[in-house]
Amino acid sequence: MEYNTSLSKLIIPEYGRNVQKMVHSIINIEDREKRNHQAKSIIEVLGNLNPHLRDVPDFKHKLWDHLFIMSDFHLDVDSPYDRPSKESFEEKPEMLKYSDNSIKFRHYGKILPLMIKRTIDLDDGEYKDFWYSLLLII
Repeated sequence: MEYNTSLSKLIIPEYGRNVQKMVHSIINIEDREKRNHQAKSIIEVLGNLNPHLRDVPDFKHKLWDHLFIMSDFHLDVDSPYDRPSKESFEEKPEMLKYSDNSIKFRHYGKILPLMIKRTIDLDDGEYKDFWYSLLLII
């Protein structure tokens, strides 16, 4: 009996093991025309498995990228889009720069001190009293 724990790890688990087996089987097809036809059939299957992707602009491009990723970039077919490189998917994005502002009361965030400052700058009257009462509730 064949257990999934003893099999190779799925590259894109959302598509399942059968789709991954189909992708690996077309890599070994010698005839380029037949391989292209099989790749287009797999793209249709991927589109049917993910109907929510049809709302995404250029969803076919995403499906072709997934096909190349599942084949570990070994698949040689005529894609209507540029063939992605393995390096472009392995690149790490730039680190985000975080602000160096130290917040005195972190659980209030930055908004509460700004509200206090703006309330102090308001002219005396009902509006200022209203904001004071709001700040007291917080």
